[in-house]
Amino acid sequence: MTQERVLGLFKFGQRDHISEFVRDGHLYMNTMSYFAALEAKTLRADKDEGSIFCMQSDKAKLSMKIDGEFKEIPGLLGPILFRENQDQTANVFCMYALRGSQASKLVDPRIFDFGATYALLTNGDEFLRRVKVAAQNSGKFLQWRLVTYVDRDRYSGRMGIFTKFSSFSYQSEFRIALSPSDGCPYSLWIGDLSDVAVTGELAQVNNVLRVVDTQLQLSNYQGKR
Repeated sequence: MTQERVLGLFKFGQRDHISEFVRDGHLYMNTMSYFAALEAKTLRADKDEGSIFCMQSDKAKLSMKIDGEFKEIPGLLGPILFRENQDQTANVFCMYALRGSQASKLVDPRIFDFGATYALLTNGDEFLRRVKVAAQNSGKFLQWRLVTYVDRDRYSGRMGIFTKFSSFSYQSEFRIALSPSDGCPYSLWIGDLSDVAVTGELAQVNNVLRVVDTQLQLSNYQGKR
């Protein structure tokens, strides 16, 4: 399957966190289980994080042993989700990917509640190269990929770190994942990013960006490196 083109990578958050990300290259990586445990009203909350497989209930039968005999339990609704510890404890760093298919809409305004500030990676390839070097030095297994979004009411198949339900598609995630994990947050330090990142006020991000011939450009940019 052809990977969708990414026009730009962003990190959104509070001003001090974004400053540390750009100044020191600090990738603070929570576990998948952390996001699953967040309160539902929190934007980053997803109770289904860490699921490894999804099966629609109309494709499965649940039976329970009653009086020595397995009897089918009718009335199952919605998807059945399976989990395993390895995916739940993986450390992930979540970013926003402006995909080619979203070029005309730029950044979804619902994202503006993720914080006050954004960092735009002006050289995503160089950023990922530095991530790779730092991960190799850490001795951990590194993966990165766009998140694929699937229909909760129709999809049956593999889930994992890089698959979420389509109700979260507006977040358009690009994820960096490290394993194995001890189940605690992990800090990956990749060094000063000020040469490949610019920052600005998140609420104004769509006012300073434009896409020309499938290239992302800064227009009347007033932010800081």
